[in-house]
Amino acid sequence: MQRLRSALIEQLERPGSPTQELAALLREIGREARTNQVRPEQLIVIFKQLWNSLAETLRPQDTDQYEKIRQRLVTLCIQAYYAE
Repeated sequence: MQRLRSALIEQLERPGSPTQELAALLREIGREARTNQVRPEQLIVIFKQLWNSLAETLRPQDTDQYEKIRQRLVTLCIQAYYAE
């Protein structure tokens, strides 16, 4: 969780495309969630809660940009969960 928190903070500070580190970490988390039989919707809820708490703390200027990157990251989580 600490690695994810750090990677998300970095992403929030640079809200362009997902960083390679974060994308790899989300793939790892997706695989672990599937292996541990965490339902995909639970994974997404946990991710969004963490993202929202960090975004609230950092108070982003451009909320539309942060929403777009959040949606991309959620998509990465889902793809990782269902990847073979």
